[in-house]
Amino acid sequence: MSPVRTLPSIDQQLAVDEQRRDSITMAERSEANAKETTASFSKEKQNPLGMQNSSGNSKPGITFAAQDNLPKLPIPELDATLKKYLASLDPLQTAREHADSERAADEFLRTDGPGLQEKLKQYATGKSSYIEQFCMCE
Repeated sequence: MSPVRTLPSIDQQLAVDEQRRDSITMAERSEANAKETTASFSKEKQNPLGMQNSSGNSKPGITFAAQDNLPKLPIPELDATLKKYLASLDPLQTAREHADSERAADEFLRTDGPGLQEKLKQYATGKSSYIEQFCMCE
């Protein structure tokens, strides 16, 4: 018969984890530290694929190395976007709330929507992504 193995208690496990965390020192996260770390790598390591940026707008590194070679993200049609929006709201709303949302979407499609869609298309001209500015957290 094999001996019974006792497991450490939750408190003991947490104490060990806390000691491990205390023994690890990490540099403070800052833009200056990030730039310094990036500068410490050779140009070859920063651009391992040897890709040339055709427009100069791409960020360095392997993740964005082929950014300029990718097709632009298409702007979806407004009515299709509104249909998906309403479909995503459906399970979250009562029938009355959903009917109100449908009316609001229909009104938007008849009034402000087409003008804003056109402005978005104009804004996107010459940009690699029409949503990057609004989605990237720095």
